[in-house]
Order: sequence, then structure tokens, then C-alpha cells
Amino acid sequence: MSESSTPLNYSGTPQKAGGSCCRIMATSAGCAERMGITLVRVMVGVVFIFHGYQKWFVMGPAKMMEMFGSMGISHSATYAAMTAELGCGILLVLGLFTRFAAVPILITMIVAIVKVHLAHGFSLGNGGYEYPLTLGVAALALILAGPGTLAVDNLFTGKRK
Repeated sequence: MSESSTPLNYSGTPQKAGGSCCRIMATSAGCAERMGITLVRVMVGVVFIFHGYQKWFVMGPAKMMEMFGSMGISHSATYAAMTAELGCGILLVLGLFTRFAAVPILITMIVAIVKVHLAHGFSLGNGGYEYPLTLGVAALALILAGPGTLAVDNLFTGKRK
């Protein structure tokens, strides 16, 4: 492997195969970063699976229609948000269509910030936008960075990153 095609580690220096990274990721560029993205992807997915499950099966669509309707959100947008949270959460955990799955999550968080949380300020304790902003930024990071390691997406591309 020539110097110009040698993967770089986090500090920007050439990475040697079989270095400090797991053997499965030894040939991946920036393996620590890729594993970090994987952890973010899986955790964001788990959070949204639970939120979506709660909306669909605990509170139920009727309650959600009432609650979202009081904020001026249509029934179709309510169904879209509920479905995005559960369905895209599952896709994120699997690492399947990661970049596409993160888009509805990002949109849902933008709407949540604007319609619900912005008026309460930043602080989460006051119902502020700290938490949905964090999840939205994580979704944006997944759109930009991709799935990381251990993702079904990588089976389609032949990549191990």
C-alpha cells in the first residue's frame, strides 16, 4: 500500500494494519471513528424504537392525534412521525439504509424543536430543546458519516467501515 493510499487514524497519521483496532476493522480507515459512529447509530436507533413503540402501542394513535393536533400537526404528519421513529429506529439499529433512515429522524426533531420545545429554551428540565437538538445533530452526523462498522449497509458496498 503506498503512502498516499494508507488509511489515516484519528490524529491524521498513517494507520498500520493490525494496529490497536479490532482485527475485523484492521484495514478500515479511521476504525475508532467508524466504531464511534456505529455506537451513535445504534443508540439513536434504540432511543427512537422506544419512542416510536410508545407512541404506537402505549399511548396509541388516537392519543397521539389529539396531542399532536393541539400543536397544529396534521393526522398524516402525526402518523409519519410515529412511523419514522419506530421504523427508522429499527433501520438505524440494523445499519440498513442508514443515511436515508436518518433523514426522517432529523426532520422529526426539527419539527419537535420548532413546534414544542423552542419556546421553553435550551434546558431539558423546562421542556426545552436540548434533547431533541442532540438527537437531531446525531441524525445529521449519521447522514454525513454513514453507518460506521457492523452495518447491513456495508454488505451492499463491500466496505467494512
